[in-house]
Amino acid sequence: MSNSEIRKGKVSSVDYEAGMVRVTYKDKDESVTMNIPVLNYNDEYRMPEPGQDVMVAHLSNGSSRAVLLGTVWNQKNIPKETGRQLYRKDLSREKDAAYVRYDDKTGEYLVKAANMHLNGVNETILDGPRVEIASNIFMLLQTEKMQVDTSELEVTSTETDKLSAKIRTDISVDQKENELEAALLRALIDFTEDLKVKAGRGIEMTAEEAVKITAKTEINLSGQSNRISGENIVDISSGNTLRFSDGQHSITLAEIMERLGD
Repeated sequence: MSNSEIRKGKVSSVDYEAGMVRVTYKDKDESVTMNIPVLNYNDEYRMPEPGQDVMVAHLSNGSSRAVLLGTVWNQKNIPKETGRQLYRKDLSREKDAAYVRYDDKTGEYLVKAANMHLNGVNETILDGPRVEIASNIFMLLQTEKMQVDTSELEVTSTETDKLSAKIRTDISVDQKENELEAALLRALIDFTEDLKVKAGRGIEMTAEEAVKITAKTEINLSGQSNRISGENIVDISSGNTLRFSDGQHSITLAEIMERLGD
C-alpha cells in the first residue's frame, strides 16, 4: 500500500488497556491488521466494540501504520436521537442509559446517568436565575456549616398536606440582635420534660377569649408584684385545695369559708 488511504473495516478485537484495536477488511479476504491506535480526540476514552464498522486512515509508509478514526452510522448503528440543532453523546452501550445532550432550540443541556457524582475539590458553584433540585425518594445535605441568604423562604408539603420534621440533635438558636415574628393557625408543643422561658424585660400573653394554665401538682407565680385581673370575671379554681399565702400568713379557701361561717 504505497499511498495514504482511508478504508472502511470492521473491529476484530480490542485492547482496552492500550487503547488499540485490530481491524479486518472484507475485501482483503478477512485479513486482520496488527494493533492500531484509536484516535482519542484530545484524550477522550471510548473504545469501539468488536463487530462495529469503523473508518481507518492508513499512512503512506505502510499498511501497518494506521489510525482508527472512529465508528460510522449505518443500518446496524443508528443514532439514538436526531435533529439539526441537536448534540448528543452516548456514554453507554445501553439505550438511553447515560448520555450528554444539548438542544440548541431550547438551550437545555442534559446529563443523564444511573449514578452521578459532582466533585469540586475546592469549590462547586451552581449559579442561575432559577435552580431546581428534585428528589422523589431521599435527599441528604451534609456539611460542617451552612449559610442561607434569602429574603423569603417558602416550605410546601406533598399530597399529604403535612410536613413531618425529625431532629435528632440539640439545637441552639442565636437571634439576639433580631426579632422573631410568627403567625400560626394553631400550635401544639409537647415537652417530655421541662419548659423554661426567660425574658430580659417582660413576658406578655394575651388571648381574644381565654388563657388557660393547668398543672397536675403545682402552679407557682412569684415576683415582687403579681397581678391577676379581668374585665368581667376572674375565675381561680382547684379540684382539691386552694391556698393563699404571703410572707407572714398562709390560708386555704376552705379555712376562709369556715371562718366566715363562724
